[in-house]
Amino acid sequence: MSRFHHSILRLYAVFFLFSLLLAQHVAATDYDDSNLFMEAFNAFQGKNFLLSIEKLNRLEQLFPDSPLRDVSLLMLARAHQRSGDNQAAGTTINRFGKEFGNSPLATSVEAELATLGKRVGAGEKPAQNQQLHTAALKVRNEQLARERAAALKLEQERLAKERAEQERLAREKAEVERLERERLAALKAAREAVKFELTQLKEPPELEVGIPVLLPFRLINASKQPEEFSLEAVLPSGIEGVIIQDGDRSRPLQKVQLQPQQKLDLQVAFTMPGNRVDGSRLMVTTRATSTKFTDISQSLELQAIAAAPLLRAVCRLQTSKHPTDLPDDYRVTVLNVGSRPAREIDLKISLPESVRVMHAGDNGCWIENDQLVACRVALLPHGQLQERTLKVMVSENKIPAGKPVKGSVEVVQTVLQLKESFPGAVVTAKP
Repeated sequence: MSRFHHSILRLYAVFFLFSLLLAQHVAATDYDDSNLFMEAFNAFQGKNFLLSIEKLNRLEQLFPDSPLRDVSLLMLARAHQRSGDNQAAGTTINRFGKEFGNSPLATSVEAELATLGKRVGAGEKPAQNQQLHTAALKVRNEQLARERAAALKLEQERLAKERAEQERLAREKAEVERLERERLAALKAAREAVKFELTQLKEPPELEVGIPVLLPFRLINASKQPEEFSLEAVLPSGIEGVIIQDGDRSRPLQKVQLQPQQKLDLQVAFTMPGNRVDGSRLMVTTRATSTKFTDISQSLELQAIAAAPLLRAVCRLQTSKHPTDLPDDYRVTVLNVGSRPAREIDLKISLPESVRVMHAGDNGCWIENDQLVACRVALLPHGQLQERTLKVMVSENKIPAGKPVKGSVEVVQTVLQLKESFPGAVVTAKP
C-alpha cells in the first residue's frame, strides 16, 4: 500500500473519531440551522472544504425543510468539487437544479460545476481528483499559452506575407491601368491603415449592485495616422450605460480622436441592477467604429460579476416544556451570506392567528398589531447574522387539531428596493 493510501486511511480515522465527538456535542447543544449553516459557510470561506461538507450534511439531516436549503445545496456542490469529489459534486448540483433550477441563485452556478452535473446525469462517473491536479493543470495551462503564442505568431507572419503579396500585385496592376489602379490602391491603403484594438484591462471585476459602477477598457489606435472613432456600449435590456473617460459621468463620449499609437483608457458607466443575485454574470459589449469607414469596427465583450448581499431569514418558536403563563420566545435570525453588506433592512414579522405578540424586544423592533411586528436593521455585514427575540403568547385553543400553522417574515432591502418573503416558525398544539 502506498504512502498516499496510508495517509488517506489515517485521515478517515481522524474524521471518524471527530465525528463521534461532534455527535456527542450536538446532542448536548441546542443547534439551529442558521448557526450550523454559518459554521459551514465560514469553513468554506476558509477553504476548509471537508469541514464545510460535514456541516452541510448535518444541516440537511437535522433540518431537511430549512429555508437555507437552496444556498446550502449550492455550497455543498462547490465544496465537493473543490475537495476533489467530482462524483458527489455532480450529484449535488443536479439535486440543486431539480429543486431550485428556476431560482435566481441558479445563475451563479459555475460552468465547470454545471458540466459535472450533466456528466453525472448522463450516467458517467467522473474519477475522483486525488490532488486536484494542481501541478498538472499549471503545466498544461503554460503549454497552451505557448501553443497559442506560437499559433498567433504564425498567423501574424501569414497575414504579413499576404499583405505584402497584395501590395506587390497592386503595384503591378497600377502599371497597367495607372489612374484607376492608383485610385483603388489609395483607397485600399487608407482602409488598411485604419488599425485599432479594444482590450480588457483586468479580469472580470466584482461590481456592487444598486450603485453606479465603472467597467474599464482600452482603445488603441495602432495606425500611423490620426483616427476618429465612434463609440457605443450595448448592455442587457433595461440597463442604460454610457462610455466616459477618467470617471467623468457628466461628459459621455460618442466620438474620440486618437493620435498615432495613442492609447486611451475608457470606462462603461452604468448602475448594476439591485435585483442581481450575488455572483451572477452580466455581459457588456463595447464597440468602436471608424468614422472614415463605417464598416470597419471592433467589438469587445466585457464581463462583470454582481456583488450583492444575499439575505435569508429563519424563525424559531421556543416554548416552555411545562404549562406556564409566561410568554414564549419567538426568535427571528437574519443571515447575510452574500459578498457585500446589507444596509437599511426592514423586517415585517407576521405571526399566525394562534400567536399574539406581547413585547417587541426594544432592539429596533416595534409592534404594529397583535400579529405583526416591524424591525429595522441598519447594517448586516456579509458572513454575519443578527437576531431579534419577541415575547409572544401562544393560544393553543386557536390551533386546529393536528394542523400546524405558521406565519412569515418579509425582508425588504430598502436601498436596493428588493423584497423577499420567508416562512415563519411552525406552531402546533401541545399534546
